[in-house]
Amino acid sequence: MNNWKNNESFMQMEPDKQHMVELLVNSLHGKNLGEALPILSNWKDKLRSENITFTASEDKLLTDIFIEMLPPKQKSQYEFLRPFL
Repeated sequence: MNNWKNNESFMQMEPDKQHMVELLVNSLHGKNLGEALPILSNWKDKLRSENITFTASEDKLLTDIFIEMLPPKQKSQYEFLRPFL
């Protein structure tokens, strides 16, 4: 599950970005999609308030981590909702 920590995009992130990713992962652990979406929304608000942005490769990593954490049925639900997020 923590193989994302070895991802090149993660390892090259600034420490504050790494901290935010770890915060998100810890917050989402064990959550279903219904519980995860409000957490994700609040996390994005926190990023905006702290003026933290991610590159395209970092965004892809975040999406991959999020999808990896979901049960199979909820992965397909997320893929349906993804364009609206």
